[in-house]
Amino acid sequence: MSVFVTVGSTSFDDLIKTVCSSEILQCLSDEGFKKVILQIGRGTVIPDKSDIIEVEWFRFKYSISQDIKNASLIIGHAGAGTILDSLVENKPLIAVLNDTLMNNHQIELAEELAKENYLAYCSCSDLLHTLKQPKSFKPFISEPNMFPAFLEDFLGLSV
Repeated sequence: MSVFVTVGSTSFDDLIKTVCSSEILQCLSDEGFKKVILQIGRGTVIPDKSDIIEVEWFRFKYSISQDIKNASLIIGHAGAGTILDSLVENKPLIAVLNDTLMNNHQIELAEELAKENYLAYCSCSDLLHTLKQPKSFKPFISEPNMFPAFLEDFLGLSV
């Protein structure tokens, strides 16, 4: 079993530091995970090897869809693309909010989808607690127009 961690196209060093902490790696190992694969984007934090669990990393790929498909758990920034890709693949997702973003729009989407039990969300400081909580998410019905319609309604847009 593996965990895929993604920060998207920018950087989210706090998430990479948090996931690579011995507490988080031990928690993941205790849950039966054997490997953590991190997409670190433009970040400056380079993950170290670990004696607790196998750690691999890369900056960017043309597509991370195979990484998402292969993972048993996704931990990622709360961007709409990461959320949608994880939901479509019916992968458990913990969306981690980037507290350093101004006007953090990610929280509204994460909150709404968490209310519907599609994912869990937290800040970096709450990730360990969130990982220790039982997770049973509702499967996402992949209808091509469902997510765009949800976003339009959520954002108050009419097309």
